[in-house]
Amino acid sequence: MSQPKPNYSELEIQHILGELLPQIQLKVDSNYKKYKAPKQIVGKSYLSESKPPVLTIQNGRVYYKLILQNTSDFGGNSATVYGFIRRKDGAILRAATWKKPETRTKTAIHGYITDEYCIDCFTPYGVIYAI
Repeated sequence: MSQPKPNYSELEIQHILGELLPQIQLKVDSNYKKYKAPKQIVGKSYLSESKPPVLTIQNGRVYYKLILQNTSDFGGNSATVYGFIRRKDGAILRAATWKKPETRTKTAIHGYITDEYCIDCFTPYGVIYAI
């Protein structure tokens, strides 16, 4: 018989997400180091070492949005949505668009950040597709 899930407050969910973020960033960093392009020569000098994408959190009314921010060697910036975390219960959701998560599928929730092995729901590129 399964145990009922304890209810977590939004403050506890925010704290757990703050502890989880460095672990996800470590996955992104290790993948970046593994697959980054070698230095390129531009003119008479090398391009500076590019930095790995940085994972940030943007607060919303219903969801926390996880955003990967990339910085290029030429000064350009780009951002992609990594995933969404529902504020009320910590549900992990994939991104459907920049503004909203995917909620219309049978397996919309890919896990909860309060689970013991929630880090397995994340890849270097975003939230996993299916459980």
